[in-house]
Amino acid sequence: MNIILIMSDTLRFDHLGCYGNDWIRTPHLDAFAKKCTVFDRAYQASFPTIPTRTDMFTGKYTFPFRGWTPLPADETILSEELGKAGYVSMLICDTPHLLRDGHRFDRGFSAWDWIRGQEGDRSITDDVKVDIPCAPEKIRGPERMRQNHYKHRTVHWRTERDTFVARTMQRACDWLERNYTHEKFFLYIDTFDPHEPWDPPQHYVDMYDPGYAGEVIDHPVYGYCDYLTDAEIKHTRALYAGEVTLVDTWTGQLLRKIENLGLYENTAVLFMADHGHYIGDHGRIGKAGSGPDGPWPFYQAVAHIPFLMKTPGGKVGRSDFLMQPVDVMSTVLELAGAPVPEGVQGKSLSPILQGEAVAERPVAVTSYALVDNPNRSVCSSITDGEWTLHYRGLNHPAELYHLTEDPGEKNNLYAINKQVADRLHAAHLDLLKSAGTSEKRMELRSELP
Repeated sequence: MNIILIMSDTLRFDHLGCYGNDWIRTPHLDAFAKKCTVFDRAYQASFPTIPTRTDMFTGKYTFPFRGWTPLPADETILSEELGKAGYVSMLICDTPHLLRDGHRFDRGFSAWDWIRGQEGDRSITDDVKVDIPCAPEKIRGPERMRQNHYKHRTVHWRTERDTFVARTMQRACDWLERNYTHEKFFLYIDTFDPHEPWDPPQHYVDMYDPGYAGEVIDHPVYGYCDYLTDAEIKHTRALYAGEVTLVDTWTGQLLRKIENLGLYENTAVLFMADHGHYIGDHGRIGKAGSGPDGPWPFYQAVAHIPFLMKTPGGKVGRSDFLMQPVDVMSTVLELAGAPVPEGVQGKSLSPILQGEAVAERPVAVTSYALVDNPNRSVCSSITDGEWTLHYRGLNHPAELYHLTEDPGEKNNLYAINKQVADRLHAAHLDLLKSAGTSEKRMELRSELP
């Protein structure tokens, strides 16, 4: 069986029609979802970008041991295991972090293709004047953006086909056209969109906020929203929504190519994101930060991710299995008929696609890397799909929400439902222990405030 895995960076689950959104246009992914198993309770584990992909490639939880680091040279990884099983493999990405600065996510692939220029990627030196679209203090790293992404955009973009996601998906289409006759192949596509900067073509922005004449804050400083006006927050939502629709448009091109080549008969297609982003939610903008109560929790807008799977003859419908990115390696290897290495902690989702039961995991944990320093707080968000506990250790208060009745996580029930918090906290400790977390780090996570 061929495998195609599509990753969209920073795509909020609640911005897709197949997850209930009624104001953003995502017709292609919504149509694809009707042919898939849609996982309604998929959650990020190791935060953010690179740790999540390390989870995927190793099948192990990363956050108990390390944070944002290159792919460990001593780990058994998905691409190498597929190579041993005879797969021709290809990585196509515009997400710069996979290959920049020695992160080595090309390891094990037969070949790779990096579309350059996203965010701070040092890809251009042209001597051109570039303006920042708003007051520089509202932009994360304004000079870095001016010298890299903004300059690349000014020099190279003329039409929608020049945007990063368009070029990435078109490269994937071209590769499939030339390579679909291989006996078996693994194609991994990783697009940085809709990660900021949010700069879709203007006709996409006009779908959601036509006539706006204010500053364009396309790469906002992470923090509380008090530095933005209501109109600016509304427009940042429109920019992001435009990016989501742009991703949908060009992912649709790829899905159409897969269908036109007749690949659905012998190919598994997986679509997912790594995490979401706050855009005014809980008074915040960004995906991470801290305040007087400690590190930001991973509320649903960030931790809950979309995950869709289509396999030949597989189940069409919805699953409430508590999925995490560590499940990708086991799932792909089982679909490929390849052995799953010892020590892999993820669960294969393949049986779910055949209508079979899989032993449920008690909780999904989303977390920054754990630390040995008792004076540094780390937030871990622990959910069983019904309740979520946001736990920062002993130095800061905990939060508990009943997602069934309070999906927006506005009513903190920690003070009156301590037994639920105790249960979730204990399950998170069990996960840490089974993952091999050090005693010192376990001790620092061992008590509720």
